[in-house]
Amino acid sequence: MTRYVIIGAGAVGVTFGAELHRAGRDVVLAARGAQLAALRAGTMRYLRPDGARTLDLPAVGGPGEIDLTSDDVLVLATKTQDAGPAAADWAWRPVRQPDDSHRTAAASLPVMTLQNGLDAERTLLRRFATVLGGVLRVPATYVRPGEVASAGGPAGGVVWLGAYPGPAVPLEHAGLLEGIAADFRAAGFDTQVVPDISRWKAAKLLASTTFALDALYQPGDLRDRAAALLREEAREILTAAGQPIADMQAESTADLTRFGVQPIPGHERGNSSWQSLTRSGSLETDFLTGEIVLTARLIGRRAPASAAVMERVHRAQLDGTPARSLGPDDLLELLPQLQAGTLPC
Repeated sequence: MTRYVIIGAGAVGVTFGAELHRAGRDVVLAARGAQLAALRAGTMRYLRPDGARTLDLPAVGGPGEIDLTSDDVLVLATKTQDAGPAAADWAWRPVRQPDDSHRTAAASLPVMTLQNGLDAERTLLRRFATVLGGVLRVPATYVRPGEVASAGGPAGGVVWLGAYPGPAVPLEHAGLLEGIAADFRAAGFDTQVVPDISRWKAAKLLASTTFALDALYQPGDLRDRAAALLREEAREILTAAGQPIADMQAESTADLTRFGVQPIPGHERGNSSWQSLTRSGSLETDFLTGEIVLTARLIGRRAPASAAVMERVHRAQLDGTPARSLGPDDLLELLPQLQAGTLPC
């Protein structure tokens, strides 16, 4: 049976670990700090819309504490900025083969990404021979050590999986992807295998390039219009760079009607950038909004709205600005083009 070695015990890593374990799959979480301490002590609280439970999951502090075998799938659940160091840490570890010989993880194990943006897969492919990409809609939140809230329901989330770089799924990967998809479905995630994962990653990026706005600003019409501006700029830049973008709604065969966000009493929800700013963690913005800035510069263009938002969220972090504490005046100063009132709502 496949064992899922989930690297990273934040919101996404704990959610996948908990739900795969509940479905009877073999799971190990690689964690650090307070999350590792809570897992080892058996005090990690996992909150769902139907109630809370304490997790009893195997946990390790790193690759030196686990004996890898050829039945393992590495699942990278860190933030994108941590993908490179994690890949370097795990890639060259020995993996026991069925004949008791050893090969490296880079040569013999598949590694799956669960990151937003377009960078993680390329980073991993530098070392790992088999890279699988994942695109997620999983409304999980981690802002307090030892606690993760996952608000998806009735399905825990939606996942699109594909071999990287594509565009076609190699024959040797097709069975692997279908097996992982079956396990994810058993764990409550509506899952679709796609032949062109980069298109789907780009589609998700249109949404995640706006995450910094949710982290910084109070909800309202002006913030919605600013998000529309960022999405429009992102689509224009990606299209100009020749990056195809999937239509997630029209092309999905996963049952999106089963996915919703349900309230968990006492827990405020927010995307990954809001969570990072709330707990003073490392921001992923450089690989979300910053991906649009980089792509524009590579083709001799500018992405002024994206660049302004990226700079503003980093300044807020340096200044210790609380999450969602900025109002319309600050947003208008940042994006004066919103003054004209001609942007889409």
